Amino acid sequence: MRRVLNIILTVILTMGFILLGVFVFRSSYIRLGYAFKDFGLSVAYYFCVMFGISHNIIPTVNSIPEVQTPQVTLPTDFEGFKNSSAQYFSLLIDKGNFDGWLAHLSVVMTDFAKVLVIVLPCIVAFVFIIKAIYKRGNNRHGVDTVPLKVFKFLSKITYQPIKRFIVGYVEFIRSHSWIWICWVIIWVLNFNLVTIIVEFVAYYFYFAVEFDFSTIYTQFVKLFADLKTPFIYFPYWALLFIIYPLFDRFRKRIATARLRHYEARNCGFINELPIVSMTCGSMGKKKTTAITDMALSQEVMFRQKAFDILQKSDMKFPMFPWILFEKALQAEMENGNVYNLATVKCWAISLEERGELFGYDGERYGLINNDGLKEEDIYSVLSTYAQAYFIYIIESSLIVSNYSIREDNLLIDSGNFPMWLTDFFPTNFRRDSRHAHILDFDILRLGKKVLDENPNAGSFEFGVIGITEIGKERGNNLELQEKKKNADEANQKNDKFNSWLKMCRHSATVDNFPFIKVFADEQRPESWGADARDLCDIVNIVSSGELKLAMPFYTIGDMLAEWAFNRFIGLYYDFRFRRGDNTLLVHILKSVTAWLWKRNIKIYNRYGFSVLKIEKERGTMDGKVSKKKYYLMSAKIYRKRFATDCFADYFNDMALRTNVGLNDYREYLTECASVDELQAQNSYFINALYGLGGDG
Repeated sequence: MRRVLNIILTVILTMGFILLGVFVFRSSYIRLGYAFKDFGLSVAYYFCVMFGISHNIIPTVNSIPEVQTPQVTLPTDFEGFKNSSAQYFSLLIDKGNFDGWLAHLSVVMTDFAKVLVIVLPCIVAFVFIIKAIYKRGNNRHGVDTVPLKVFKFLSKITYQPIKRFIVGYVEFIRSHSWIWICWVIIWVLNFNLVTIIVEFVAYYFYFAVEFDFSTIYTQFVKLFADLKTPFIYFPYWALLFIIYPLFDRFRKRIATARLRHYEARNCGFINELPIVSMTCGSMGKKKTTAITDMALSQEVMFRQKAFDILQKSDMKFPMFPWILFEKALQAEMENGNVYNLATVKCWAISLEERGELFGYDGERYGLINNDGLKEEDIYSVLSTYAQAYFIYIIESSLIVSNYSIREDNLLIDSGNFPMWLTDFFPTNFRRDSRHAHILDFDILRLGKKVLDENPNAGSFEFGVIGITEIGKERGNNLELQEKKKNADEANQKNDKFNSWLKMCRHSATVDNFPFIKVFADEQRPESWGADARDLCDIVNIVSSGELKLAMPFYTIGDMLAEWAFNRFIGLYYDFRFRRGDNTLLVHILKSVTAWLWKRNIKIYNRYGFSVLKIEKERGTMDGKVSKKKYYLMSAKIYRKRFATDCFADYFNDMALRTNVGLNDYREYLTECASVDELQAQNSYFINALYGLGGDG
């Protein structure tokens, strides 16, 4: 039924537009006919002159057609235009004209004052009445007042159905683009816009051979006359629905460009870091947020670097059938024969042993590449290409972490070369997502493992490692004093985790680039043992800046939303304190305020960013500090990427095992604690004062 109504409305609107063209804008179509006549004569004149063909063609592009004469209000020659302009500007400084303007302004101000005298007392009376009514309290919880019931009923039978129909019809038009394209064509013809284009081209051909500057004014007169039609009939209120969306799109593009620029600066900072880095700072300084942001960026950079290696390897043997090679590798991956870089290398070696080149003509195109430094045979290039392609195409997160990180990178594959969508600031956010892999620390231990015969041990080759609270996992030198290397169970001294840190790049290097990064965070750098800490850079977060907005020209919107919220929220909770029912005025005010507030929040969430001021130094902590900035963009890092309380379930589990809550704790009876109250603290200090044991 709705589709039928949409079709009927479309037919009615289209017929209406056509009838307007016939009865209201008929002169526009007649004028278009003259424009095509001017165009044809100008083109013919141009070719005859250019090729020396004898002719008696007289171009009409410099004459004003009869249909246009009623619309011409400017002087027809340039001299008349100069005289009229002089008269016009002289009126601007004419005393009589100025006195007339002041007299008109006085009349307008008098009328405005009369209206204000009538309206102002009404507004004051309305305010006093509302205050008197809303001052009365009640406990009618959740009950709608009669005016609100009437409003909701009228809205249900009028506004809501109309809104649903309009929204549905707009979607119908968007899904059938040919409809609105036809409407645009009709109105472009109605408003003489096609005529203007045709006349411009006609004059261009004429001017190209005559180069007569004296005819330019005539074209200006014709243009001004043609523009009178849209100026007279165009609904100027519609500009709000045209200009504002264009303006909004313009400023959003600027904001997105700024965010991408900040992301590029972040990537530059991440590239400066060594393979291992530790981010430090006091609680609430966004340490975990920072390493999560870095891990997300690093994963994208790994994909981009693998793609870069593919491009350069392709150019070494440009005639090689790379797509056949890629499909063969994909088949091996799907069959489970290739699942890591080691198996990729073995597969490449098997190709060389079989002499498989997928139909490549080595005699014609060559089997050796010389880059000016060394010579590479085709099979070594194929091995490099296969490893980079494996890293690039693997449809899995490259992040392995001890806390969950969500990402929404999407692989697009139409059966040829796949492409990754990795933009953190798209126009429409992607709904597809995946999460980081669970970090089994045994995969990073070269020595003893926590789980004997762990099937994951030794499997990690490349990727991004994220470790939050690494000091609690690895401990510092003082905490590890009682640990022994020769202990039977795995500990921080015999698991050779630090040896893995020193050697991890060897398993992850492809074409001399290490596809591995370790990001860790801790409150104090000393919380991690010096042997491991010396390998990394320490990123100290000095301060976390306030949320800023990358979108320009939003000051008025921001101020309006903040003013409305601050003005309404106090009144609203005063109303909530006094009354329990729902009233019409509060319903309307809350709806408007909530709309402004939600819109403002969306803008800040989409285009907001904050700046971390950081100091970077070597893990040796030799005092050489470089100051940097790191940008946290809300649309990237706060889109449910991770949970700041990633270990919350440990404490939830403990709390669920008890039958006690905050309200059950004992309270002090007076301002000074009694002996019993002091001992109830189970404090080491208090127990020592009273000579009690550690358990009280």
